[in-house]
Amino acid sequence: MAALVLSILAHLILFFWLWLLPTGSLIAPPQESPFVATLKEEPVKQIKLTRSAKKAVPQVDNASSEIGTPAGAAAEQGNGLAEQDGVAFRLPESALLYYDAYVDGQQVQTGEIKWIADDSGYALSITIPYAFVGPFVFESKGKIDAYGLAPSIYWAQRGKNPPRFSRFERNAQGGPVMFFSEKMDFSPPIPPGTQDRFSLIFQFASLLNGDGKIDEAGTIRSIPVASFDMIEPWQFKSYGELVSDDVPSMGVTTLRHYELLDRPSNKFKRRVDLWLVRDLDWLPGRIRTTEANGRVFELVFKQKAPLSPASE
Repeated sequence: MAALVLSILAHLILFFWLWLLPTGSLIAPPQESPFVATLKEEPVKQIKLTRSAKKAVPQVDNASSEIGTPAGAAAEQGNGLAEQDGVAFRLPESALLYYDAYVDGQQVQTGEIKWIADDSGYALSITIPYAFVGPFVFESKGKIDAYGLAPSIYWAQRGKNPPRFSRFERNAQGGPVMFFSEKMDFSPPIPPGTQDRFSLIFQFASLLNGDGKIDEAGTIRSIPVASFDMIEPWQFKSYGELVSDDVPSMGVTTLRHYELLDRPSNKFKRRVDLWLVRDLDWLPGRIRTTEANGRVFELVFKQKAPLSPASE
């Protein structure tokens, strides 16, 4: 009997000893969840540009707002893209969108996204007022190529800090190369389909406008993204099409949630979540960025207004 009692006690001690061990020490790691285990990577692919039934946006003469090529070239380029094979791709209509801006859950002021696009190019500007610090301003401009949005310049300025930029030199002799404000002596080649940090949101929207059935739950879409000193692949996990109230101002609506997966080179450990809404032409209904220090910046959709030719 004594031997039996000792055996039971030994097994109990062993059980609790293993239970209290830190994860990863002498114990095999837990199995991944079925959702993670079935992830499917979706690489960059060529597109087939389709046109909206509504009229295209007129070209802008203003040099600071110029987004397209000359009319003849634009038409020629647009026709060429429409005839090629590839994944369906349709640009969201030009619009002015207003967002409630939050910092750590506290509402600050109204942010604004101005999106202007036609079959030959686009211009995107984002302004987020920030009291005492000054506005955060981001701009991206470029054309449309065989892979979708093709930025030519991306720059950002936070408050009174000096602006930073990434320049895409696509007509460079020897092939397209990048130039960075943070690393002036580094000029790497541009991988096909490369986006900047904000054009990638509208690349997502254009792909979903082309085919709302893509990126089912568990898909990882990989996109090369240029920052101010490098190009690296960003991988976004899709949660598929959801009917949700994650965008409070719109109530229960159909949306897509994408989450940026962590990456080894992410020195700032920044997390990004995007909620794209079908009723907004798949434009963002909510954008949330979580910094390494835990600070959370959020834009939540408030109102959408069409852009008239005069305002463009």
